[in-house]
Amino acid sequence: MEVNFEKNPEFGLVFKEDLDPVRIIRDLEVLLRQEIVPGKTLIFFDEIQECPEAIKALRYFYEEKPELHIIGAGSLLEFVFGNLSLPVGRISYEYLYPLSFREFLCATERVILADRIPLVSYDHPGFAKLSNIESNQMFKAMHEYCIVGGMPECVAVYVKTRSYASVAKIQDFLLTVFRDDIPKYARGDLQIRNVAAVFAKIFQNVGCQIKYSTLGDGDNITRTKNSVYLLAKAMLCHIVKSVDPSGLPLGASAHDKVFKLIFLDIGLGQRLSGINVNEISGSQNILKVYNGKLADQFVGQQLLAESSEASEGRDLYTWIRMEKSSGAEVDYLLSRNGKVVPVEVKSGKSGSLKSLHLLRSSYTNSLGPSFCLQHIDRPGEAEGIFFYPLFTIL
Repeated sequence: MEVNFEKNPEFGLVFKEDLDPVRIIRDLEVLLRQEIVPGKTLIFFDEIQECPEAIKALRYFYEEKPELHIIGAGSLLEFVFGNLSLPVGRISYEYLYPLSFREFLCATERVILADRIPLVSYDHPGFAKLSNIESNQMFKAMHEYCIVGGMPECVAVYVKTRSYASVAKIQDFLLTVFRDDIPKYARGDLQIRNVAAVFAKIFQNVGCQIKYSTLGDGDNITRTKNSVYLLAKAMLCHIVKSVDPSGLPLGASAHDKVFKLIFLDIGLGQRLSGINVNEISGSQNILKVYNGKLADQFVGQQLLAESSEASEGRDLYTWIRMEKSSGAEVDYLLSRNGKVVPVEVKSGKSGSLKSLHLLRSSYTNSLGPSFCLQHIDRPGEAEGIFFYPLFTIL
């Protein structure tokens, strides 16, 4: 049964008196007009951030009514948790990301195609090439995914209507909600305006080393830095820090001042940036649109959504050479099987891969296999670098 604290504020009053699970259950039964049976009933506390007392009560449900199944869900919970004292080991956390490409295929009734996505083996890289039909259908679906994205409501509307225009309306609504939520976690007019400005420019800077002066339109750098932190905490973007590839864990060498960003969702990103849907839908290689940023976003988004570890925990890393005038960087570094795995993303032809070759020659002893993800289904190998299509999940 659902208890939505935003739609029905009266549910919050149940938790104001005290945090006794027995009394709370009795009062909820009266409001819901249903019996709550431990072991059989699942209570879903939705928008739980609107009732901090309900979050506190979870501890007592765990200790005194462990047989009762409860799920709490909400947005901006990280900001609520900062003001609460939560017991260790009493609550488990799950982070929901937009649907991955694989999940998008399943949602659009292409389960068989989803099962054909090759899985990379880091011990023995390589897989059988897809047939022409499989490959064509895979890239057709990627084309749709880059426009629709993975936000559940957007996918649901697309499944129902097959209309990009209908999806765009939902995307516009979500972006408006995200902007309206900014005052909930940013304090002061200057900070609120700065967060809004940074939010509007994140997708334009996907795949690029971030400069606060550019991201904040010349505003105070400290304020812009705080905006990036707030947006990342709200999970509207994800920070991809530059690290030293010489050893594990990668996070031990993460550089707070040298990093890239990826946006929450590829579909929302292209909508936020004002990319013309007609330009996208008419492109033979959609991932080259917007200077290849869609390709970088696509891979980062898949790693977060599909991998139980991403790179280490819920973090992604990159390599940006620190020497002056070097210009060398590799898009992602993963931690796999005790080795550092470099991943370069290409929206078009693979090119010379100078940065990847430089990384491999500089950190030979610490690296595992290297991968180039590209907009073609042409598996192969060259000088220890394995070539895979972008839809391959790492």
